[in-house]
Amino acid sequence: MNISPISYNNIQKTAFGHHSSGDKQKCTPQERAIVAATSAAGVAASLAVLAKTSGYSLNPAKMFKNFKKSYIATTPFLAKEICSMGVGTCLGGLAGGFIIDQDKNDRKAKMREAVMQIGNITIPISTVAVFNKLCRKHGKLAQSIGSLAGIFAGVYLANFLMNKLGNFLFNSKNERGVKLIDFSAHLDDLLAGASYISSANWVHNIARLVPAVLVLPGVEVGTRKAPQTQKIH
Repeated sequence: MNISPISYNNIQKTAFGHHSSGDKQKCTPQERAIVAATSAAGVAASLAVLAKTSGYSLNPAKMFKNFKKSYIATTPFLAKEICSMGVGTCLGGLAGGFIIDQDKNDRKAKMREAVMQIGNITIPISTVAVFNKLCRKHGKLAQSIGSLAGIFAGVYLANFLMNKLGNFLFNSKNERGVKLIDFSAHLDDLLAGASYISSANWVHNIARLVPAVLVLPGVEVGTRKAPQTQKIH
């Protein structure tokens, strides 16, 4: 999932998706490394909470002694897990962004990006879960179609709701329509949809990529900057 440049007072358009398709932000490799580390920490913290509340041990010795039976190795990454990790990566990325950037307009840009990214992670996977449940009794083909429909419906719904929420929270009046590229980065939703449909080992194993994929939205949050025209010195 991927959201690109956020909109500020009609100066810059908001793009939905997990990775930015707009202008490259000027962050040093060291700064990006800090944000990547805090985003990964946010995902890890979310996984730790999920594991603990599911009755798994967080003792590293126990986890790695029998890794095949650990939370990360056995749990399907579905709506609840993806929403939790999505919030974790965005908060982690925001924390990293505040560490590397003291400019108040850049920090405001990062906060709005966090709102947009959280919405674009949680809403499509939620609609995938709902559509899959509605189609379950009609067979695997219906479930497959329902999962794809859930992604499309979720992207449009996220676009509408996050535009409204972002404009309300950050005093902006700019709204951006859905573009074809917006659907290109929802790998976690596709993997979750496949996991809803099939319990095959290869599906489960590929879905282990979801936590790594979800680090990327946090990096987008932490490296976001306001347009130069909004800099106040």
